[in-house]
Amino acid sequence: MAAAADVHGTVTQARRERHLILNLNYSHLSTLPSELVQGEALVFLERLFVKRNVLVSLPFNIAEMLPNLVELYLHSNNLVALPDEIGNLLRLKSLDVSCNSLQVLTPAIGRLQVLQTLHLANNDISELPPEIGQLKKLLTLDVMLNRLTALPRELCGCEALQCLMVDRNRLLSLPRELVLLQRLSELSAARNQLTYLPADLGWTDSLQYVYVDKNVGLRSIPVNLWLKVVGCNGCGLKRLTEEDDKIECRNSFQYGKHTPVFFPPEIRTVRDATDPCHVSSLLELSLRVAHNNQRQGVVVSEEDLPPDLYGLVTLPSGHCSQCCHPFFTQTYAKFYPVRELDAENNLHAGKSMQALKNVQLEMALGCGADLWSDVA
Repeated sequence: MAAAADVHGTVTQARRERHLILNLNYSHLSTLPSELVQGEALVFLERLFVKRNVLVSLPFNIAEMLPNLVELYLHSNNLVALPDEIGNLLRLKSLDVSCNSLQVLTPAIGRLQVLQTLHLANNDISELPPEIGQLKKLLTLDVMLNRLTALPRELCGCEALQCLMVDRNRLLSLPRELVLLQRLSELSAARNQLTYLPADLGWTDSLQYVYVDKNVGLRSIPVNLWLKVVGCNGCGLKRLTEEDDKIECRNSFQYGKHTPVFFPPEIRTVRDATDPCHVSSLLELSLRVAHNNQRQGVVVSEEDLPPDLYGLVTLPSGHCSQCCHPFFTQTYAKFYPVRELDAENNLHAGKSMQALKNVQLEMALGCGADLWSDVA
């Protein structure tokens, strides 16, 4: 009763004195106080903090009663869902629903057009709605410690996104569309199930920090990331025995004094093929023509190509690190082994940096110059 009286007094005082900030942290609340959601709207309130309570739901009229909320802090409660009406908080810039029991995220989240930070860490969310791509001003998205197996391609619509944190999920891959995020500076995807990264990841100058620790199946990183700060210590791979080492050597090429390049099975199939028909050069060349036509304004309809090929025409698999032309099929992708980099200090030794530059000069991510001369 004493706690309830304290909350009542705090809300009453805030209403009377027209406070901009209301702190109800650690108040044992299972619902928001009736004084907040009944009677005259608190149009003056901008920031509401309700951390470490036992809220199981939010009132459906929250936007009607608190129309000018800029920040809503709901960390550590028992929320299982957010009402669709959350999308009516049109001035909301920061929403923190970390450490709850959310299983789904309402598509109405896409209506928060001025939202800048969205914290959803430590919930039970299995997928993000495509509407999240409508958050044009979102700067930080934190969905760590959830049950995500994929990220929506529409995430590339968050054109202002600078920091994306998806650690400790079940991601099998990252959408190639992430390369379209021109302002993304930090990507953290540690402890997932990634086996590869988008080939063009790191192509923009903005992306400087990439953390992919503890992805057991991740054996390579794109060449564009070699000069970035990459955290990949302890990728989870077992230490190779002498026999394992011999097998790896048989499946690799040695380039001078530099690190061997290990090819995944699908690339080794092309390398070892005796029949040149296994190399899909015609598909590669056709996709280049379609891509160039698309860039020059000749619209390629989705009905003209299978969905997978249409996706490649609109967004290539990667770009050659020497000539910058796009490539589309895995035939021309070169993969590099993950090195143990100093994630703690985020520094590379000078010799390592020079070695990476030498590797980049000798090995192109993509096609060779002779192939491009044939196309020209």
